[in-house]
Amino acid sequence: MTSARPSIQERLYPQSTCFGCGQANGDGLQLKSYVANDGVVATFVPKDVHSNGMGSLNGGIIATILDCHSGAAVLLDSAGDDDELTDFWVTAGLELRYRLPTFLAHPCELHAHITERTDSSLLVSATLKSEGKVRVQAQSRWARLPQR
Repeated sequence: MTSARPSIQERLYPQSTCFGCGQANGDGLQLKSYVANDGVVATFVPKDVHSNGMGSLNGGIIATILDCHSGAAVLLDSAGDDDELTDFWVTAGLELRYRLPTFLAHPCELHAHITERTDSSLLVSATLKSEGKVRVQAQSRWARLPQR
């Protein structure tokens, strides 16, 4: 997905060097997520280097992009009206359900939204679709970092 508007990562955390979504990591995946009506969306276009060796997307790459994309929903939820991050969160758990192979030849559509909120944690549901089918489902639990 390309857009004239900046992604959530570019807007809220441009100095991040995260391998999956860090815009300051030239060797990383540089995932870009955008606001949607019911959460956040992104498109990931696999490259040959992301292969599992058999023509499908590597499971670790899938886990990384779903974790980072879920993190975009968390970042968006944590930003104030002035785009300043008011809270910081870390992944406390990530469960993946690989339903179908994700082939390298097709772009991946990612969707994530927060399904549960407490003062100290967030639960995010995410999906990876390709060729119109859900290939992977994820749920991640995010824990609030204590203020320093």
